[in-house]
Amino acid sequence: MSTAAVSQQVAAPNRFDVIRHRIGVPLAIVLTAAIWFMARPQGLSAEGQRALALFAGIFVLYLTEALPLAVTSLLVVPAAVLMHITNVGGALNGFASPSAYLILGAFILATGMVKTKLAERITYMILSRTGSSPARITLGVTLANIVLAFLVPSTTARTAILLPMCVSIISLFGSEERSKFSTGLLLILAFTNSTISAGILTATVPNPVTIEFLAKAGKVVTYADFLLYGFPPALLMTFFTWWFVQRVYRPEKNTAPGGLDRVIKERLAAMGKTTSAEWRALAIFLFITFLWATANVTKLDTTVVCLLGDVLLFVPKFGVISWSDANKGVSWQVVLIAGGGISLGEMLMKTGAAKWLATSILKALGLQGASVLVVLVVVMLIVQYMHLFFSTTVAMATALLPIVLSMGEAAHMNPLVLALPAGMIIGGYPLLMFYNTLPNIVIYGTGKLRVEDFPRVGVVLCTVACIVYTICAATYWRWLGMF
Repeated sequence: MSTAAVSQQVAAPNRFDVIRHRIGVPLAIVLTAAIWFMARPQGLSAEGQRALALFAGIFVLYLTEALPLAVTSLLVVPAAVLMHITNVGGALNGFASPSAYLILGAFILATGMVKTKLAERITYMILSRTGSSPARITLGVTLANIVLAFLVPSTTARTAILLPMCVSIISLFGSEERSKFSTGLLLILAFTNSTISAGILTATVPNPVTIEFLAKAGKVVTYADFLLYGFPPALLMTFFTWWFVQRVYRPEKNTAPGGLDRVIKERLAAMGKTTSAEWRALAIFLFITFLWATANVTKLDTTVVCLLGDVLLFVPKFGVISWSDANKGVSWQVVLIAGGGISLGEMLMKTGAAKWLATSILKALGLQGASVLVVLVVVMLIVQYMHLFFSTTVAMATALLPIVLSMGEAAHMNPLVLALPAGMIIGGYPLLMFYNTLPNIVIYGTGKLRVEDFPRVGVVLCTVACIVYTICAATYWRWLGMF
Protein backbone atom coordinates (compact mmCIF):
# COMPACT_ATOMS: atom_id res chain seq x y z
CA MET A 1 0.00 0.00 0.00
CA SER A 2 1.46 3.36 -1.04
CA THR A 3 1.56 6.48 1.10
CA ALA A 4 -0.89 8.12 -1.29
CA ALA A 5 -3.27 5.20 -0.92
CA VAL A 6 -3.07 5.49 2.84
CA SER A 7 -3.79 9.20 2.63
CA GLN A 8 -6.98 8.50 0.70
CA GLN A 9 -8.22 5.85 3.12
CA VAL A 10 -10.04 8.10 5.58
CA ALA A 11 -13.22 7.76 7.52
CA ALA A 12 -16.38 9.34 6.08
CA PRO A 13 -17.21 12.74 7.62
CA ASN A 14 -19.75 12.51 10.43
CA ARG A 15 -22.37 15.06 11.43
CA PHE A 16 -20.02 16.76 13.90
CA ASP A 17 -17.42 17.27 11.15
CA VAL A 18 -20.01 18.83 8.85
CA ILE A 19 -21.14 21.25 11.58
CA ARG A 20 -17.65 22.35 12.59
CA HIS A 21 -16.67 22.89 8.96
CA ARG A 22 -19.69 25.14 8.44
CA ILE A 23 -19.24 27.28 11.54
CA GLY A 24 -15.46 27.60 11.25
CA VAL A 25 -15.17 30.67 9.01
CA PRO A 26 -17.90 32.80 10.65
CA LEU A 27 -16.65 31.86 14.12
CA ALA A 28 -13.07 32.78 13.16
CA ILE A 29 -14.22 36.16 11.82
CA VAL A 30 -16.29 36.93 14.92
CA LEU A 31 -13.52 35.96 17.34
CA THR A 32 -10.87 37.90 15.39
CA ALA A 33 -13.08 41.00 15.34
CA ALA A 34 -13.95 40.67 19.05
CA ILE A 35 -10.28 40.67 20.07
CA TRP A 36 -9.42 43.40 17.54
CA PHE A 37 -12.03 45.82 18.90
CA MET A 38 -11.91 44.98 22.61
CA ALA A 39 -10.30 47.38 25.06
CA ARG A 40 -6.59 46.65 25.09
CA PRO A 41 -5.62 44.77 28.29
CA GLN A 42 -2.86 46.15 30.48
CA GLY A 43 0.53 44.81 29.47
CA LEU A 44 -0.48 43.95 25.89
CA SER A 45 0.89 46.15 23.09
CA ALA A 46 -1.22 47.26 20.13
CA GLU A 47 0.80 44.99 17.83
CA GLY A 48 0.36 42.17 20.34
CA GLN A 49 -3.41 42.65 20.36
CA ARG A 50 -3.52 42.46 16.57
CA ALA A 51 -1.33 39.35 16.61
CA LEU A 52 -3.60 37.80 19.23
CA ALA A 53 -6.64 38.56 17.07
CA LEU A 54 -5.01 36.84 14.09
CA PHE A 55 -3.97 33.89 16.26
CA ALA A 56 -7.54 33.43 17.52
CA GLY A 57 -8.93 33.34 13.99
CA ILE A 58 -6.28 30.95 12.67
CA PHE A 59 -6.63 28.77 15.77
CA VAL A 60 -10.37 28.36 15.10
CA LEU A 61 -9.72 27.54 11.44
CA TYR A 62 -7.15 24.94 12.46
CA LEU A 63 -9.59 23.37 14.91
CA THR A 64 -12.61 23.34 12.64
CA GLU A 65 -10.75 22.69 9.36
CA ALA A 66 -13.30 24.95 7.68
CA LEU A 67 -10.57 25.64 5.11
CA PRO A 68 -7.88 23.17 4.07
CA LEU A 69 -5.14 23.40 6.70
CA ALA A 70 -2.51 24.41 4.13
CA VAL A 71 -4.76 27.23 2.91
CA THR A 72 -5.26 28.41 6.49
CA SER A 73 -1.49 28.59 6.91
CA LEU A 74 -1.14 30.52 3.66
CA LEU A 75 -3.79 32.94 4.95
CA VAL A 76 -1.37 33.91 7.74
CA VAL A 77 0.78 35.86 5.24
CA PRO A 78 -1.77 38.29 3.72
CA ALA A 79 -3.68 38.58 6.99
CA ALA A 80 -0.56 39.53 8.97
CA VAL A 81 0.42 42.18 6.42
CA LEU A 82 -3.10 43.63 6.07
CA MET A 83 -3.51 43.74 9.86
CA HIS A 84 -0.18 45.63 10.12
CA ILE A 85 1.41 43.02 12.38
CA THR A 86 4.52 42.62 10.21
CA ASN A 87 5.76 43.16 6.66
CA VAL A 88 5.64 40.53 3.93
CA GLY A 89 9.20 39.39 4.68
CA GLY A 90 8.33 38.79 8.31
CA ALA A 91 5.13 36.99 7.38
CA LEU A 92 7.06 34.63 5.11
CA ASN A 93 9.83 33.87 7.63
CA GLY A 94 8.30 30.57 8.70
CA PHE A 95 8.13 29.25 5.14
CA ALA A 96 11.88 29.83 4.79
CA SER A 97 12.77 28.44 8.22
CA PRO A 98 15.25 25.58 8.66
CA SER A 99 12.48 23.42 10.10
CA ALA A 100 10.30 23.76 6.99
CA TYR A 101 13.21 22.55 4.87
CA LEU A 102 14.07 19.80 7.34
CA ILE A 103 10.50 18.54 7.01
CA LEU A 104 10.78 18.69 3.21
CA GLY A 105 14.11 16.86 3.34
CA ALA A 106 12.69 14.18 5.64
CA PHE A 107 9.87 13.44 3.19
CA ILE A 108 12.35 13.08 0.33
CA LEU A 109 14.51 10.76 2.44
CA ALA A 110 11.43 8.67 3.25
CA THR A 111 10.66 8.40 -0.46
CA GLY A 112 14.08 6.84 -1.08
CA MET A 113 13.69 4.33 1.72
CA VAL A 114 10.22 3.31 0.50
CA LYS A 115 10.90 3.20 -3.26
CA THR A 116 13.97 0.99 -2.92
CA LYS A 117 11.95 -1.29 -0.59
CA LEU A 118 14.75 -1.12 1.98
CA ALA A 119 12.23 -0.28 4.71
CA GLU A 120 9.95 -3.13 3.61
CA ARG A 121 12.81 -5.64 3.62
CA ILE A 122 13.83 -4.65 7.14
CA THR A 123 10.21 -5.03 8.27
CA TYR A 124 9.97 -8.59 6.91
CA MET A 125 13.36 -9.48 8.41
CA ILE A 126 12.19 -8.34 11.84
CA LEU A 127 8.86 -10.18 11.61
CA SER A 128 10.55 -13.37 10.36
CA ARG A 129 12.74 -13.44 13.46
CA THR A 130 10.29 -12.49 16.20
CA GLY A 131 8.02 -15.54 15.83
CA SER A 132 4.31 -16.00 15.14
CA SER A 133 2.53 -16.07 18.49
CA PRO A 134 0.26 -13.02 19.05
CA ALA A 135 2.67 -11.49 21.55
CA ARG A 136 5.66 -12.01 19.26
CA ILE A 137 3.82 -10.67 16.22
CA THR A 138 2.87 -7.46 18.02
CA LEU A 139 6.42 -7.23 19.36
CA GLY A 140 7.70 -7.58 15.80
CA VAL A 141 5.45 -4.73 14.65
CA THR A 142 6.69 -2.62 17.57
CA LEU A 143 10.35 -3.33 16.75
CA ALA A 144 9.69 -2.59 13.08
CA ASN A 145 8.21 0.78 14.06
CA ILE A 146 11.29 1.57 16.16
CA VAL A 147 13.72 0.76 13.32
CA LEU A 148 11.60 2.43 10.63
CA ALA A 149 11.35 5.62 12.69
CA PHE A 150 15.05 6.17 11.92
CA LEU A 151 14.79 5.12 8.26
CA VAL A 152 11.43 6.61 7.24
CA PRO A 153 10.79 10.09 8.68
CA SER A 154 7.01 9.95 8.22
CA THR A 155 4.41 8.26 10.42
CA THR A 156 2.09 7.97 7.41
CA ALA A 157 4.74 6.28 5.26
CA ARG A 158 5.55 3.85 8.06
CA THR A 159 1.87 2.96 8.31
CA ALA A 160 1.80 2.41 4.55
CA ILE A 161 4.67 -0.06 4.88
CA LEU A 162 3.32 -2.07 7.80
CA LEU A 163 -0.46 -2.01 7.36
CA PRO A 164 -0.70 -4.49 4.44
CA MET A 165 1.32 -7.05 6.42
CA CYS A 166 -0.83 -6.50 9.51
CA VAL A 167 -4.04 -6.94 7.50
CA SER A 168 -2.64 -10.19 6.05
CA ILE A 169 -1.74 -11.44 9.53
CA ILE A 170 -5.25 -10.64 10.79
CA SER A 171 -6.70 -12.61 7.88
CA LEU A 172 -4.48 -15.62 8.61
CA PHE A 173 -5.67 -15.55 12.22
CA GLY A 174 -9.22 -15.88 10.95
CA SER A 175 -10.09 -12.39 12.17
CA GLU A 176 -11.80 -11.01 9.08
CA GLU A 177 -14.17 -9.04 11.26
CA ARG A 178 -13.51 -7.28 14.56
CA SER A 179 -11.65 -9.31 17.19
CA LYS A 180 -9.47 -8.57 20.22
CA PHE A 181 -6.40 -9.68 18.28
CA SER A 182 -7.12 -7.47 15.26
CA THR A 183 -7.99 -4.49 17.48
CA GLY A 184 -4.84 -4.88 19.55
CA LEU A 185 -2.56 -5.38 16.54
CA LEU A 186 -3.86 -2.31 14.71
CA LEU A 187 -3.69 -0.12 17.81
CA ILE A 188 -0.12 -1.26 18.46
CA LEU A 189 0.73 -0.51 14.83
CA ALA A 190 -0.51 3.10 15.06
CA PHE A 191 0.33 3.88 18.68
CA THR A 192 3.91 2.57 18.83
CA ASN A 193 4.47 4.37 15.52
CA SER A 194 3.59 7.60 17.34
CA THR A 195 5.27 7.01 20.70
CA ILE A 196 8.71 6.19 19.29
CA SER A 197 8.48 9.32 17.11
CA ALA A 198 8.79 11.47 20.23
CA GLY A 199 12.44 10.44 20.60
CA ILE A 200 13.81 10.97 17.07
CA LEU A 201 14.06 14.47 15.63
CA THR A 202 13.05 13.58 12.07
CA ALA A 203 10.45 10.91 12.90
CA THR A 204 7.48 13.30 13.01
CA VAL A 205 6.91 16.93 11.97
CA PRO A 206 6.19 18.48 15.42
CA ASN A 207 9.76 17.64 16.48
CA PRO A 208 11.53 20.03 14.07
CA VAL A 209 8.81 22.60 14.73
CA THR A 210 9.68 22.37 18.44
CA ILE A 211 13.37 22.80 17.67
CA GLU A 212 12.60 25.82 15.50
CA PHE A 213 10.75 27.63 18.28
CA LEU A 214 13.48 26.74 20.77
CA ALA A 215 16.08 28.17 18.38
CA LYS A 216 14.11 31.43 18.23
CA ALA A 217 14.25 31.44 22.04
CA GLY A 218 18.03 31.06 21.88
CA LYS A 219 18.21 27.33 22.68
CA VAL A 220 19.88 25.22 19.97
CA VAL A 221 19.06 21.49 20.09
CA THR A 222 20.87 19.18 17.66
CA TYR A 223 19.78 15.80 16.32
CA ALA A 224 22.06 14.08 18.86
CA ASP A 225 20.75 16.24 21.73
CA PHE A 226 17.17 15.41 20.83
CA LEU A 227 18.01 11.71 20.70
CA LEU A 228 19.80 11.88 24.06
CA TYR A 229 16.89 13.61 25.78
CA GLY A 230 13.98 12.06 23.94
CA PHE A 231 14.82 8.51 22.91
CA PRO A 232 14.97 6.82 26.36
CA PRO A 233 11.48 7.97 27.47
CA ALA A 234 10.11 7.33 23.98
CA LEU A 235 11.52 3.80 23.98
CA LEU A 236 10.15 3.16 27.47
CA MET A 237 6.69 4.40 26.48
CA THR A 238 6.77 2.39 23.24
CA PHE A 239 7.31 -0.90 25.05
CA PHE A 240 4.80 0.09 27.73
CA THR A 241 2.28 0.78 24.96
CA TRP A 242 2.93 -2.65 23.44
CA TRP A 243 2.48 -4.32 26.84
CA PHE A 244 -0.59 -2.35 27.88
CA VAL A 245 -2.57 -2.76 24.65
CA GLN A 246 -1.99 -6.52 24.85
CA ARG A 247 -3.38 -6.57 28.37
CA VAL A 248 -6.51 -4.64 27.39
CA TYR A 249 -7.11 -6.65 24.21
CA ARG A 250 -6.01 -10.18 25.00
CA PRO A 251 -5.98 -12.28 21.80
CA GLU A 252 -8.59 -15.03 21.49
CA LYS A 253 -5.86 -17.48 20.39
CA ASN A 254 -2.46 -18.04 21.95
CA THR A 255 -0.92 -19.56 18.84
CA ALA A 256 -0.84 -18.53 15.21
CA PRO A 257 -1.84 -20.66 12.22
CA GLY A 258 1.02 -22.79 10.96
CA GLY A 259 1.18 -20.92 7.68
CA LEU A 260 1.99 -17.51 9.10
CA ASP A 261 5.75 -18.05 9.40
CA ARG A 262 5.74 -19.44 5.89
CA VAL A 263 3.90 -16.42 4.45
CA ILE A 264 6.31 -13.94 6.03
CA LYS A 265 9.36 -15.87 4.86
CA GLU A 266 7.89 -16.27 1.38
CA ARG A 267 7.38 -12.52 1.10
CA LEU A 268 10.96 -11.89 2.20
CA ALA A 269 12.24 -14.52 -0.23
CA ALA A 270 10.17 -13.00 -3.05
CA MET A 271 12.12 -9.77 -2.65
CA GLY A 272 15.29 -11.63 -3.61
CA LYS A 273 18.76 -10.51 -2.65
CA THR A 274 19.37 -6.99 -1.38
CA THR A 275 19.57 -4.80 -4.46
CA SER A 276 22.25 -2.27 -5.30
CA ALA A 277 19.67 0.51 -4.89
CA GLU A 278 18.89 -0.67 -1.36
CA TRP A 279 22.57 -0.71 -0.42
CA ARG A 280 23.02 2.82 -1.82
CA ALA A 281 19.94 4.07 0.04
CA LEU A 282 21.28 2.51 3.24
CA ALA A 283 24.71 4.10 2.68
CA ILE A 284 23.15 7.54 2.23
CA PHE A 285 21.02 7.11 5.35
CA LEU A 286 24.04 6.00 7.42
CA PHE A 287 26.04 8.95 6.09
CA ILE A 288 23.30 11.38 7.15
CA THR A 289 22.93 9.71 10.53
CA PHE A 290 26.68 9.88 11.16
CA LEU A 291 26.75 13.61 10.43
CA TRP A 292 23.70 14.18 12.61
CA ALA A 293 25.27 12.23 15.47
CA THR A 294 28.53 14.20 15.23
CA ALA A 295 26.96 17.64 14.80
CA ASN A 296 28.50 18.87 18.05
CA VAL A 297 31.92 18.17 16.52
CA THR A 298 31.37 19.04 12.85
CA LYS A 299 29.09 22.02 13.62
CA LEU A 300 26.96 21.07 10.63
CA ASP A 301 23.30 22.09 10.83
CA THR A 302 20.72 19.28 10.91
CA THR A 303 18.81 20.73 7.95
CA VAL A 304 21.97 21.18 5.87
CA VAL A 305 22.94 17.55 6.45
CA CYS A 306 19.46 16.30 5.55
CA LEU A 307 19.35 18.29 2.30
CA LEU A 308 22.86 17.15 1.41
CA GLY A 309 21.76 13.54 1.82
CA ASP A 310 18.66 14.24 -0.27
CA VAL A 311 20.80 15.52 -3.12
CA LEU A 312 22.80 12.27 -3.06
CA LEU A 313 19.54 10.39 -3.64
CA PHE A 314 19.31 12.07 -7.09
CA VAL A 315 22.95 11.81 -8.25
CA PRO A 316 23.11 10.02 -11.65
CA LYS A 317 24.25 6.36 -11.48
CA PHE A 318 24.32 6.52 -7.67
CA GLY A 319 20.99 7.97 -6.60
CA VAL A 320 17.84 5.90 -6.21
CA ILE A 321 14.93 8.28 -6.95
CA SER A 322 13.82 10.84 -9.51
CA TRP A 323 12.22 14.22 -8.88
CA SER A 324 8.92 12.72 -9.97
CA ASP A 325 9.24 10.16 -7.16
CA ALA A 326 10.11 12.84 -4.62
CA ASN A 327 7.27 15.09 -5.74
CA LYS A 328 4.79 12.28 -5.10
CA GLY A 329 6.34 11.45 -1.72
CA VAL A 330 6.43 14.97 -0.28
CA SER A 331 3.35 16.11 1.63
CA TRP A 332 3.39 19.74 0.54
CA GLN A 333 0.37 20.37 2.76
CA VAL A 334 2.40 19.51 5.85
CA VAL A 335 5.29 21.74 4.74
CA LEU A 336 2.90 24.66 4.21
CA ILE A 337 1.11 24.08 7.52
CA ALA A 338 4.42 24.11 9.36
CA GLY A 339 5.63 27.23 7.52
CA GLY A 340 2.51 29.26 8.23
CA GLY A 341 2.31 28.08 11.81
CA ILE A 342 5.94 28.98 12.50
CA SER A 343 5.38 32.46 11.04
CA LEU A 344 2.33 32.96 13.24
CA GLY A 345 4.20 31.72 16.31
CA GLU A 346 7.09 34.07 15.63
CA MET A 347 4.67 37.01 15.43
CA LEU A 348 3.13 36.05 18.76
CA MET A 349 6.57 35.95 20.35
CA LYS A 350 7.95 39.13 18.79
CA THR A 351 4.89 41.27 19.58
CA GLY A 352 4.75 40.03 23.18
CA ALA A 353 1.30 38.48 22.67
CA ALA A 354 2.51 35.00 23.59
CA LYS A 355 4.11 36.26 26.81
CA TRP A 356 0.98 38.17 27.80
CA LEU A 357 -1.23 35.14 27.07
CA ALA A 358 1.10 32.81 28.97
CA THR A 359 1.19 35.12 32.00
CA SER A 360 -2.61 35.34 31.96
CA ILE A 361 -2.91 31.54 31.86
CA LEU A 362 -0.47 31.14 34.75
CA LYS A 363 -2.44 33.66 36.82
CA ALA A 364 -5.76 31.99 36.00
CA LEU A 365 -4.38 28.60 37.03
CA GLY A 366 -2.76 29.98 40.17
CA LEU A 367 0.67 28.81 39.03
CA GLN A 368 2.63 32.01 39.54
CA GLY A 369 5.38 31.19 42.01
CA ALA A 370 4.64 27.45 41.78
CA SER A 371 7.52 24.98 41.68
CA VAL A 372 9.00 23.71 38.42
CA LEU A 373 7.48 20.28 39.04
CA VAL A 374 3.95 21.62 39.54
CA VAL A 375 4.13 23.82 36.44
CA LEU A 376 5.47 20.87 34.44
CA VAL A 377 2.67 18.53 35.49
CA VAL A 378 -0.10 21.04 34.76
CA VAL A 379 1.31 22.15 31.41
CA MET A 380 1.94 18.56 30.27
CA LEU A 381 -1.64 17.56 31.09
CA ILE A 382 -3.09 20.63 29.35
CA VAL A 383 -1.00 20.05 26.23
CA GLN A 384 -1.78 16.34 26.20
CA TYR A 385 -5.54 16.69 26.37
CA MET A 386 -5.57 19.49 23.80
CA HIS A 387 -5.20 16.59 21.36
CA LEU A 388 -8.95 16.16 21.72
CA PHE A 389 -9.46 19.35 19.75
CA PHE A 390 -6.93 18.83 16.94
CA SER A 391 -6.82 16.48 13.97
CA THR A 392 -3.21 17.24 13.10
CA THR A 393 -0.20 17.42 15.37
CA VAL A 394 1.49 19.93 13.05
CA ALA A 395 -1.18 22.57 13.54
CA MET A 396 -1.26 21.79 17.24
CA ALA A 397 2.50 22.25 17.61
CA THR A 398 2.62 25.54 15.73
CA ALA A 399 -0.35 26.90 17.67
CA LEU A 400 0.63 25.89 21.21
CA LEU A 401 4.43 25.87 21.44
CA PRO A 402 4.94 29.67 21.35
CA ILE A 403 2.54 29.94 24.31
CA VAL A 404 4.27 27.10 26.18
CA LEU A 405 7.65 28.77 25.63
CA SER A 406 6.32 32.03 27.02
CA MET A 407 4.79 30.21 29.98
CA GLY A 408 8.26 28.94 30.81
CA GLU A 409 9.69 32.45 30.64
CA ALA A 410 6.83 33.85 32.74
CA ALA A 411 7.45 31.14 35.34
CA HIS A 412 11.20 31.97 35.25
CA MET A 413 12.06 28.53 33.88
CA ASN A 414 14.53 27.47 31.20
CA PRO A 415 12.47 27.39 27.95
CA LEU A 416 13.74 23.86 27.27
CA VAL A 417 12.18 22.49 30.43
CA LEU A 418 8.61 23.13 29.28
CA ALA A 419 8.81 23.35 25.50
CA LEU A 420 10.86 20.22 24.78
CA PRO A 421 8.62 17.75 26.66
CA ALA A 422 5.52 19.60 25.41
CA GLY A 423 6.70 19.20 21.82
CA MET A 424 7.40 15.52 22.41
CA ILE A 425 3.95 15.03 23.94
CA ILE A 426 2.35 16.75 20.95
CA GLY A 427 4.23 14.69 18.37
CA GLY A 428 4.33 11.35 20.14
CA TYR A 429 1.01 10.97 21.95
CA PRO A 430 -1.96 11.79 19.68
CA LEU A 431 -3.63 8.65 21.01
CA LEU A 432 -6.93 9.86 22.41
CA MET A 433 -9.17 9.75 19.34
CA PHE A 434 -9.18 8.21 15.86
CA TYR A 435 -9.06 11.64 14.17
CA ASN A 436 -5.85 12.79 15.90
CA THR A 437 -3.51 11.63 13.12
CA LEU A 438 -3.72 10.19 9.62
CA PRO A 439 -2.35 6.77 10.75
CA ASN A 440 -5.12 6.64 13.39
CA ILE A 441 -7.72 7.46 10.75
CA VAL A 442 -6.32 4.81 8.41
CA ILE A 443 -6.46 1.95 10.90
CA TYR A 444 -9.93 3.07 11.97
CA GLY A 445 -10.91 2.96 8.31
CA THR A 446 -10.16 -0.79 8.15
CA GLY A 447 -13.50 -1.34 9.88
CA LYS A 448 -11.98 -3.48 12.63
CA LEU A 449 -11.97 -0.77 15.29
CA ARG A 450 -14.58 1.27 17.15
CA VAL A 451 -14.26 4.89 18.20
CA GLU A 452 -14.11 3.93 21.87
CA ASP A 453 -11.07 1.68 21.33
CA PHE A 454 -8.83 4.74 21.07
CA PRO A 455 -9.63 6.48 24.37
CA ARG A 456 -9.96 3.12 26.13
CA VAL A 457 -6.20 2.66 25.94
CA GLY A 458 -5.22 6.19 24.93
CA VAL A 459 -6.29 7.90 28.16
CA VAL A 460 -4.05 5.64 30.26
CA LEU A 461 -1.12 5.85 27.84
CA CYS A 462 -1.33 9.64 27.58
CA THR A 463 -1.58 10.12 31.34
CA VAL A 464 1.40 7.83 31.94
CA ALA A 465 3.33 9.72 29.24
CA CYS A 466 2.72 13.03 31.04
CA ILE A 467 4.12 11.52 34.24
CA VAL A 468 7.13 9.98 32.49
CA TYR A 469 8.11 13.17 30.67
CA THR A 470 7.59 15.29 33.77
CA ILE A 471 9.91 12.99 35.73
CA CYS A 472 12.47 13.06 32.89
CA ALA A 473 12.45 16.86 32.77
CA ALA A 474 12.78 17.13 36.54
CA THR A 475 15.50 14.47 36.98
CA TYR A 476 17.17 12.76 34.02
CA TRP A 477 17.38 15.88 31.87
CA ARG A 478 18.61 17.93 34.81
CA TRP A 479 21.40 15.37 35.36
CA LEU A 480 22.37 15.78 31.70
CA GLY A 481 22.83 19.49 32.33
CA MET A 482 19.74 20.85 30.56
CA PHE A 483 19.17 23.34 33.39
